[in-house]
Amino acid sequence: MNADDDKKGGKYKYIRGKISNLSRENVIFIVVAFSVVALLHFIPTPEGLSHNGKIMIGILIMGGILWATEAIPLAVTGLLIIIIQPLLGVLPAKDVFSSFGNQAVFFLIGAFILAGAVEKHGLHKRIALKLLSYFEKSPKIFTLGIMSSCAFLSFIMPEHGVAALFLPIVASILIAMKITPRQSNFGKISMLSIAYGCSIGSLGTLVGGARNPLTVGLLSDLNPPINVTFFDWMTYSMPIVFIALPLVWLVLQISFPIEIKSVLTAKKEINKQVSIAGKMGRYEIMVSGILALTVFLWIFFSSPQYLGLAVVAIVGSILLFFTGCINWKDVEERVPWGIILLYGGAITLGVGMQQTGAGAWIAHRIFDVTGNNPYLVILGLIIFTVLLTNVMSNVGAVAILLPIGLSLATEVPGVNPLFASMLIALSGGLAFMLVIATPGNAITYSSGYFSSKDLFKAGVIANIVCIGIIFIIAIFYWKGVLGL
Repeated sequence: MNADDDKKGGKYKYIRGKISNLSRENVIFIVVAFSVVALLHFIPTPEGLSHNGKIMIGILIMGGILWATEAIPLAVTGLLIIIIQPLLGVLPAKDVFSSFGNQAVFFLIGAFILAGAVEKHGLHKRIALKLLSYFEKSPKIFTLGIMSSCAFLSFIMPEHGVAALFLPIVASILIAMKITPRQSNFGKISMLSIAYGCSIGSLGTLVGGARNPLTVGLLSDLNPPINVTFFDWMTYSMPIVFIALPLVWLVLQISFPIEIKSVLTAKKEINKQVSIAGKMGRYEIMVSGILALTVFLWIFFSSPQYLGLAVVAIVGSILLFFTGCINWKDVEERVPWGIILLYGGAITLGVGMQQTGAGAWIAHRIFDVTGNNPYLVILGLIIFTVLLTNVMSNVGAVAILLPIGLSLATEVPGVNPLFASMLIALSGGLAFMLVIATPGNAITYSSGYFSSKDLFKAGVIANIVCIGIIFIIAIFYWKGVLGL
């Protein structure tokens, strides 16, 4: 697809909502969030900002508070953002709800159905074991294999599903090797390689994280629209992935020097699990074929003049039903419908910020501080996005910052809407420092092989390295080579 993402298991529970009754702390957060909207409704309107724009900023802050604290489920916050705009007269209901029909919503639905079929028939596990079998020479190479395998699978299915898949596979290998949790650096790196590999890999394609199609959807809603194809996205993002993977792996090796010398036991465990899996079944072969066809169409025929991203995704999904690879019960169990609601709320938030002029007003205030230095603005967008995505949902962070970035693009020379949006979207996937930052971190932390201190120690350095990578790629590759 960062809500965004939540948390464990093969059924891809991306929405981090509390199941139990609201706590006193959550009630306080809710009251504070609504109080911000009420306060901005009554205070004088700042110069250069319309009344509706002022209310829209209040809605933005409200959404940020609720997404960051998860006082209510993230999907419910998305619904709240949708309905509060017409309730307060910011935008007409028909304009708000029409934004929800963006084709990127249907791309997400189709992509989740495809991922559900892959998970149902165990194809993802087979791919993971096969990939790991190529990295059995040494402990260091084995951890590189974990990270690379997670990144590769995150190209074709949501990153959180990949993390949930690799956790039991790697855990079984560590148990067979008698690796002691929290005491072994090999165990720490192995688990952190899952989390970081999934996060980095999710940048590569539109499938990896929901913030990616959110960005494409918001760009396509601009006037004039900016259309980003599946191949376009890969052209912008893949250099970052291929540079970040080995460098972040190197950060882990330096942060936690590996103490073991051999992975012979790991090799035996992988071979054992591969033999248990046996040969590919009929449905696995069909799912593989449909997935390959869908990716092929996404790469070569997803531009608006051909089929488009959403049509290709839905075609692939329908083929799964026609071939009997999946049924509607599977879809109900495996597709995280809550993220669709959150996603719709995020899109309407961006549209509302643009149409009321709120995003442009905020951009002017930022512009007053940073001046017209494009390099300072670019670096600031990257750093601010990385900091925000480490304390809240990836999609929530990107949803909040995209409207501001788009408005900044109209003010700063050398920064256009596509450039600013790619900066924010890709930086929004770099949540390396905190357990709560992304489900991949939380899933691997639950294994007990590393502490939150270990995660922060490696994550700070990894984030600094990746901030530098995105900045350099943006300046020299996007602008210098691609002319973005």
